[in-house]
Amino acid sequence: MIDEKEKLERHRAVANAIATVRLEGLSVDPVTTEDLNRHARGEIELDAVLRHLRERIAAGAFRDPSTAP
Repeated sequence: MIDEKEKLERHRAVANAIATVRLEGLSVDPVTTEDLNRHARGEIELDAVLRHLRERIAAGAFRDPSTAP
């Protein structure tokens, strides 16, 4: 279990990371955003966020439909 200070720091880190992505003209998908927020709340560890993201990438979740064969 994480304390309130750690939760606040994690929420700030998530907000900053998402803002940085947006400054680059990109966006974070809703599933990844929710995974990051779950981590910030202390519900899952960061390695679970990364594992889920890698699984989704491998499954083609981020492929552009216009480039499909």
